[in-house]
Amino acid sequence: MDQFEYVVHVEEEYGYRDWLWVPNMTIDELKVWWQKLPTVAPYFFDGPVSFPGEIHQIYFESPTTFAFVKEGPGRIVTPLHSDFITLPKDALYMHIHEDEDSFLRIGDKDYEHAGWKEYNDTSERTGDIKEAWDKALNENIAKRFGAEKEVE
Repeated sequence: MDQFEYVVHVEEEYGYRDWLWVPNMTIDELKVWWQKLPTVAPYFFDGPVSFPGEIHQIYFESPTTFAFVKEGPGRIVTPLHSDFITLPKDALYMHIHEDEDSFLRIGDKDYEHAGWKEYNDTSERTGDIKEAWDKALNENIAKRFGAEKEVE
């Protein structure tokens, strides 16, 4: 399954925001990239905007039709065109939110990233994973409020 031209529907936290991603790698390379990803922390606040390839925010009008959108202040989205587009039937699917619930689905098979772990409400992030989440939080605070805050 080393297909090069394909799209991935990336959904943030079950409907928070949706994206259409055209990776700049084959499906086999995508699986390797995903399975080596140590954490999804860098994508928690701004979404997958730095994924390799082209990424476009979309808004679903129905389960299979969407429009490309531009997000403005207050997370209000404005369609960039008037006609809805149908999501390809063979589109891959990815859910991103936190490390314990993010996955890539290719066909009927789900793939976990390297930082995935079974959710446990007593779990704490440690080491490199904690540092990545703290960095993501600090960068978001700095971007939104102009000053970096220390995370305890």
